[in-house]
This record gives sequence, structure tokens and C-alpha cells, in this order.
Amino acid sequence: MVHGERTPPKSVCYLCRSVPIILLKMNGTELLAAYKQSGSEDAFSQLVRRYTNLVYSIAKRRVSNGPLAEEVTQSVFTRLAAAAPKVRGDAELVAWLHRTTVHVAIDVWRSETRRRTREQHAAVMEPVPAESTPLWAEIAPNLDESLNQLSAADRHAVLLRFFDQKPMRDIGRILGVSEDAAKMRVSRAIDRLRTQLAGRGVTCTAVALGMVLAERSIEAAPSHLVASLRSIKLPASAGAAGIAGILSALLHTSRSKVITGVVALCVGIGVIALFRSTEASPRNDTIKPKAIDSPYVLLRPSGARVLVNRPAANLPAVETTGTVRLRLRVVDAETELGLAGAKVKAVYFYAGGVGEGHELMTDEYGNAAVPESDKPANHGMNLFVSAEGYVPKSMQFNRSDAEYTMRLDRGLTVSGTVVDEQGQSVEGVKIQVQTPAVQGNGPDSVDLQTSAVFSDSDGRWLCTFIPGVIEEIRFVLTRDDYAVTLPVVPVGKVDLRNLVLVIDRGFTVTGRVTDLEGQPIAGAAVKELNNTGYRRQSTLTYADGTFALQGLLSEYEFYRQRPNEANANGTLRIRGMAGIGEPHGVRVLVQADGFAPQTPTVQLLEPTNVVNFTLAQGNIFRGRVLDQAGNPIPDAVVRTDTDNQGLDKFKWQTRTDAEGRFEWDSAPAEPVLFWFEADGYNWLRDVPLVADGSVHEIKLAQKTTE
Repeated sequence: MVHGERTPPKSVCYLCRSVPIILLKMNGTELLAAYKQSGSEDAFSQLVRRYTNLVYSIAKRRVSNGPLAEEVTQSVFTRLAAAAPKVRGDAELVAWLHRTTVHVAIDVWRSETRRRTREQHAAVMEPVPAESTPLWAEIAPNLDESLNQLSAADRHAVLLRFFDQKPMRDIGRILGVSEDAAKMRVSRAIDRLRTQLAGRGVTCTAVALGMVLAERSIEAAPSHLVASLRSIKLPASAGAAGIAGILSALLHTSRSKVITGVVALCVGIGVIALFRSTEASPRNDTIKPKAIDSPYVLLRPSGARVLVNRPAANLPAVETTGTVRLRLRVVDAETELGLAGAKVKAVYFYAGGVGEGHELMTDEYGNAAVPESDKPANHGMNLFVSAEGYVPKSMQFNRSDAEYTMRLDRGLTVSGTVVDEQGQSVEGVKIQVQTPAVQGNGPDSVDLQTSAVFSDSDGRWLCTFIPGVIEEIRFVLTRDDYAVTLPVVPVGKVDLRNLVLVIDRGFTVTGRVTDLEGQPIAGAAVKELNNTGYRRQSTLTYADGTFALQGLLSEYEFYRQRPNEANANGTLRIRGMAGIGEPHGVRVLVQADGFAPQTPTVQLLEPTNVVNFTLAQGNIFRGRVLDQAGNPIPDAVVRTDTDNQGLDKFKWQTRTDAEGRFEWDSAPAEPVLFWFEADGYNWLRDVPLVADGSVHEIKLAQKTTE
């Protein structure tokens, strides 16, 4: 305590007291970080103030009952206090709140349903109030499931705009794009959300959907709920007397508010315990960085700081908590200077293709502490490292080294524009570069697969990670509703600062999906099976079974580079690869729950091709996964495997139950390759099986310890 300060009262309302100005200026992620690192009561109170309406609105929409929605809201904030999530920005924080609220609401609803069944109450749950907007009454029960079907990028855009009610300027800042690009991203996300809703029988225009979301997606939490949160007192000494004080306050509360008060008490106790355990148990594994004299620090034109290489003993360790798998140092390959601000992504993969990712950034000395896997088993790690102006690298790290230095080479700067076949600039094109065959000097190697840039509203783009030792740059251009385009640029023969890349529109396939009786199948997936290794186009059928799949190209036996075309201003238009010989059409997958999938080939004879599909009832594929002694293996992963072309056509996956059983009711009639794996057992791949209704028994052998 600083001398001269006034002694604070013994009991302080942590949600009502004045909040430091700096906290009011923090975003949600910064508040969460402040709470996690120091147990800041003010930071947590700001999180509660900022997100109560959001959580309550989602809960109310799920359970259609005010008191239950309040219970869900309390539970979500209790979870937030007890186990704050790892998020990289406000978009992920809002997504975590949405996901957690949906899960808690499902649990609460099931618990309430069981309770009412046990008590044999005839009354049903409180009905949804009459909606002033009929469309909202259709959307509300289907909104959260439809949101969860979107990609993470689209889901973040919708949540930030309509749930967190951020202006476009702030959305652009959070997502790292311009305000115009943010508008485009939100607009496309709304259109894809509309498609998901259509698969559930809710039809509307994108404009109408945007309007109703803006009006109805957030509902103000009841004042008594907010008041119950604000009534929680955090005593200066959180002992028995402090808890007794809260209980005493509750005893003087009217009976109608007792339940709300008890739940609020749980939040208070959880927060107090977390705060006190943080204060009483200092993190002994935290290593504080030491001060360093400034003559060693240099500045790059980009503003990044680099540090002259020193012996490891003189370098400060990276501040971290928990177990460290690897202490990584990223340096300039030529100067051996540490690279500040390099991005490090460590990925662990478990059974079923489930991954655990950690995204880090090197400190001012080029150091990063890579955390150990959350699982106790010793899993291999894939490491991806990139820095502005440098060629990215990756490595499979199965070594026992405690430290590793990765040296990055400086990259070529290449820039230009993306246009369509009519010469119009195209915004939002993802521009990647195929990884060239460049030999490395160690276990790490050049890897461009995780590096990408996007064209802006004028079609302009800039990338600084191109290896300087290659003779040609093989670009990959992708965007929704455009064909995957592969232009090749010869290095040394064109101006690399003024490239004009042409993205192809491709063909369109449209039609209708029905069952054997001619009834439309809503929500059926229609997917492209071409472009292995790149993005594949996909869409869902509307309520009437119709669909439109755009941006398709025929398959060919061989391909050649198209000749470059000169513009009037002297610049070259660089086209993608062209097929040679007879086109083989495009393979598509048509798949819906309860129906047998189809993989027909569609000939692309016109710019728009009309094809209808009829699906038969699905086949039953079932079985058990056992160990060598015949004992069931629960939670084993069963999934379809890739064929000899590296293509997993059906992409189905499940886990076994407690008896080792699994079942798929939408399997094709043809034989399919399957993959079986479980923790502690050797996996089994390329197993051809037929969905004939019989019970297939799969036996896995336990891994042996060397």
C-alpha cells in the first residue's frame, strides 16, 4: 500500500465502483488478458458489463424462458471466471461466448426437461413471446445451428457485426482488413448464413436477414439480472466472514429473488477463490525478462526491432507459464540478428485429425517459448514460422532438443493487381504461392502453404515472402464463385512490382436435388471434387431443393501455361493454366443426411449447365472397434480414408460409444476405405468395407513402448 492513500472499505462492490479509465479503453481481449494475468476485479466487471446482453440474448433464444436464460447467463460468466479461454482477438472471444452459451443452454434445457418429467408436470416450457417480426420467429430457433455451420471467418464477421454490434471500422481493425473489405466480408457472411437457414426451411433475402439480425439479435438483459451481478461483493478478506456477509445479504432478499441471489453467490465465490488462489500462489515458473542496453537494438524500415545475436546465456528468457516444449529463436539467416514480431504456430495432432494449436509471436530478441501439448502423451509437433519480409519455414519437431534456432532468408517483394477476364479488378482474392523445391540447411524447410495475402477493393496486393532463388512463381488464386486459377510468373522476365494476374470465372452447375418420390431435399451438400490440395467449391440446396455451384473447371489429362497478354499500357496479363485435349468434366459430391451420397461427373458444355440429382435412401454402415482380446474400445475414431488419388470423397467421421459401437446411416452402396484409430493403439488405414447392414468388427493392437 502506498503511504498517504486512504484505506479502502472492507467490502467493495466490484461491479459498481469506479473503473480506471484505461480499462474503459481496452477491448474485450485485453480485458480478459488483464483478468487472467493479475486477477483484476475491474477488468472482469468490464467484461460482465460489455457482454451480459450478448450472452443473455443467445440464452433466451435457445431456452425460450426468461429465468432459465438468466441461469444460463450466470453459468457462462462463472465458466469465464473459473477457466478463462485462450483467444487471439475479440472475434474469438465473442465466438467463445456464443459457443459456450449454446452448450450451457442445451444442458440447462435438458436438465429442466428431466426435472419436469420427474415431477410429472403437465405444463410446458414458457412459450416464446409473440414476435413483432414473423421472420424472426422462424429464424430464432435455427440461428445458432446455422451460425455454427459457417466457417470461422464468416461466423466471426456475423458475431462481431450483429451480436457484438461493432461498427464496420472496428470490425476491419479486428479482422486486419480495410473498412470496405470488412463490409464485403460481412455481406458475404450474411449471404452464406442465409443459405444455411434455407437448408433448415427458412427462406429470406440477404437484405431482409441483415435487417432482422440488426434489430433482434441482441436483447437487453433484465435489470434484476444485472442488479444481481452488481450486488456481488468482493470482501477485502475473502474468509468465512466475507462469505457470511453475502449470505446475510441474501437472507434479507425477498423470496422471489433468492434463486437469482444464490446463483450470483456462486459467481462471487468462484471469482473470490480464483482471485485469492492467484494472489496466494505466485507462478514460480514465470521467468521475467531482464533489461538490456539499447545499443544492441536496431530498427527495420517496417518498424520491427531486431537484436544483435549474443551468447544464449546473455539473452533474457521468454516470460511464460506452464511446461515449455521448445525455446525457439528466430533470426535473420544472413546477419544472425534476432527477428522481433515473427509469427510462430505450433500444432499438435491427435486421433481423428483433431489438432491443438498455439499461436505465438517472438519478443524483441527473436525468442518464443512453445508450450507443451495439453495432452500427457508425447505427440509430435508441426512448427510454422513466418516474419514480414522473410521466407516462411516449417518443420516436424519430434526431437528432444530444448532449444532450436530457425534462420529465415529475406524474401522477394512481389506486387500487382488481380482482374477478371474482362479486366475488372477483383477484391478478396486469396493469393498463395506453391512451395518450391528449395533445399534447406537443416531439419526445417521452406513452406509457403500457411502464407497468403488478399487483394483489396482495387484488386491490389503485395507479398514479401517469395524465395529469391526460384526461377518461376507458381501462384494459386482462389475466391468464392471463381475458379481456382494457377498463373505462373517467370522471375527475371517480367516486372515483379506490377503483375496483373487474371482469375477465371469458370463454369456454373445448377439444378435440383430430390428423393426417389420427387420430393425436394433441403440442405443437401453439393461439392466439387476437383482441385485436390486447393479449395473446392460447395453449396447447400434451398428449401425447394435447388442449388447453384459456381467457379468450376473441367479436368484434363495435361495442362499448359497460357501465353501472356499485353495490356494497352504495356503491362502483361498473366493467365492461369489451360487444359490440353478432351475435357473430362467435373466430379461432384451430392450428399444429405439419411440418403446415399452420389459422385457423378458433370460435363461442362455451357457457361451454365443444368443437372438434376435423385438420391436414394442411405445404407447402414455399422460395427465395433475392439482390442486384440475382444474388449470394446470407447471413443475410438472411425472415419473415411483417402483413395489412391489422395481424395476423401465422403468425409464422414464419428467416435465409438462405450461399447465400441459406431453407425453411419447415410453410407453409399459402393465399398469405401475407412480409417480407425484410438489413443494408445496403432491406427488401421485403407480398410475397404461395404455398408451391407452387418456388424463389422475392427481390432486394433496396442502400441508397444520401446
